[in-house]
Amino acid sequence: MRPAALEDWPTIVALDQEIFGAYGAQEEPDIIRSRLLTFPQGCAVLEGERGDGHKFIAGYLTTEKWAELREPVLDEDPQESHQPDGRVLCITTLAVAPDCQNQGLGPRLLDCAISIARQEGCEQIILETAHAERFYLRHRFRRVGARTERGIRMAIMLLDLADPHPSGQ
Repeated sequence: MRPAALEDWPTIVALDQEIFGAYGAQEEPDIIRSRLLTFPQGCAVLEGERGDGHKFIAGYLTTEKWAELREPVLDEDPQESHQPDGRVLCITTLAVAPDCQNQGLGPRLLDCAISIARQEGCEQIILETAHAERFYLRHRFRRVGARTERGIRMAIMLLDLADPHPSGQ
């Protein structure tokens, strides 16, 4: 795990297209770039290494901070929505490359997001997911709503960092 850098942007965009493009939830490349520039300490990549020693990005995380709890929106420009003194961390993207899934990398990225939230003084983490609701439920999040955007039904998930045992878990 390491902080994401602007040099990672093309690879992150390609992964975003590969992972989320199949069902129309990919985000605009300029929005991803803006996330890397606006809140770099909230972005990370998880590197893998091939047998030949070549490193590659196996997963990535982007986040932003908000002043108040609300529903996430696709392609929201963090230059407008990110609040440096916010107390809510929004996971805008947490993704693992398809050929690296089911190897424990998702929980590592999620632990990184929780660590970022704590370091940044955030009290809650919110995100939306179309296909990973069970993953987040297993990691202490609770479903607080649902919405549809671009014809995609997404669950809104919340983690209260102050509560070590959320109700219903």
